Amino acid sequence: MAHSKPLLIQWLRSQIDSGVYPGVHWTNQQKTEFCIPWKHALRQDSSDADIRIFKAWANVSGNGRVHAEPSVWKRNFRCALRAKNFKMIADNKNDTANPHKVFRWPDESTQVEEAAAAAFALPPEQQEPQRQPGIGGRALPWQQPHPVAAEGAVGEAGSLGQPVHPVTGAVGGACEGQLAKEFLDNMNKTKNGDNFKTQFRVAVYYRGENVSEQVVANEAGFRLIYRPGQAEPVLDQESGLTLISLPSPVTKDQTQARLTQRILENLGEGLEVGVSGAVIYGQRRGDVKAFWSFSKFEQSGEPQEISKLQPHPLYSLTYFIHGILDFIELDSKECGPCSLVFCLGEKWPDPGKRPWTKKLIVVEVVLTSMELLKNIAMEGGASSLKSVDLQMSLEEMIIG
Repeated sequence: MAHSKPLLIQWLRSQIDSGVYPGVHWTNQQKTEFCIPWKHALRQDSSDADIRIFKAWANVSGNGRVHAEPSVWKRNFRCALRAKNFKMIADNKNDTANPHKVFRWPDESTQVEEAAAAAFALPPEQQEPQRQPGIGGRALPWQQPHPVAAEGAVGEAGSLGQPVHPVTGAVGGACEGQLAKEFLDNMNKTKNGDNFKTQFRVAVYYRGENVSEQVVANEAGFRLIYRPGQAEPVLDQESGLTLISLPSPVTKDQTQARLTQRILENLGEGLEVGVSGAVIYGQRRGDVKAFWSFSKFEQSGEPQEISKLQPHPLYSLTYFIHGILDFIELDSKECGPCSLVFCLGEKWPDPGKRPWTKKLIVVEVVLTSMELLKNIAMEGGASSLKSVDLQMSLEEMIIG
């Protein structure tokens, strides 16, 4: 018979009392405050014992899946604590000798609510099945190792609104705090059912040479097509998307020009890149196959084709948020991708590991809202995000 998930408050108290986890212990006689080891995985003295409590919670709760990365276990444990109103009262994760955090137990009301939930919980066989997140009832690929809030199915692209203006120049001080808060406002609207708002910086490359670059302010998205003589983007009244015509090839290499022209002439209705809720999706509309990845330097050798039959989920806002949280809490070197790369007519990532500069047509799309927050983080360090109290708001986007 299947077993229901344990309740965190009851489970954690028994684990602390057991004394089987090194460094996990009560710090006062009232048993209202406790210590958890919080050691960075890259430290030379790190060991499996440091993450045992995080892995145990992943095992019994199913959150993060046992085979996932230790950073995922740690993050989901921290999110679970915050969701149940545990308060961090001491952050000593950078302590050289004993990196740890101290938390305070939640008040009695939270414990009573959890006990009531346990008393009236239906057995697993009587519970309603949970709706699968994603598109067409399928779990999104980036959601597999990270349990996040379910996202709506992709339907029609969102309606047009006021464009989100790009930010130029240096970012810092009060300005960066304001920009980060605007980003959070954007996310909160998305959480309430609106489409996430971003501009798209679209750069087109023929055999590695930049032949076109422009910013699309249409928050609903755009469609790549080939219309000779149409130099400027135009709004398609029917779909609400901006139509971007790829340029004709101009090169002395006749073979390259001929092959590129063949792809362009078979684009038909082209490649659609749109926004639905917190998801960026793609759908092929013409006869030319399209492939994608997050980077021009992708070396996996495993092509990812975009479907012609239905919208194909490409990018999730929650995926990006996980990257930002890793940067803040785990001192990760990267914040996660803020761009999408499309290859038209040729497989990508290339099975033979050929570089992107050898491809006839590559289109790089930068999501400017994500790029903004990433630049704040990378240029100012994790402290630049902590200073505007982004961490709690970001985690609430995932667990709320």
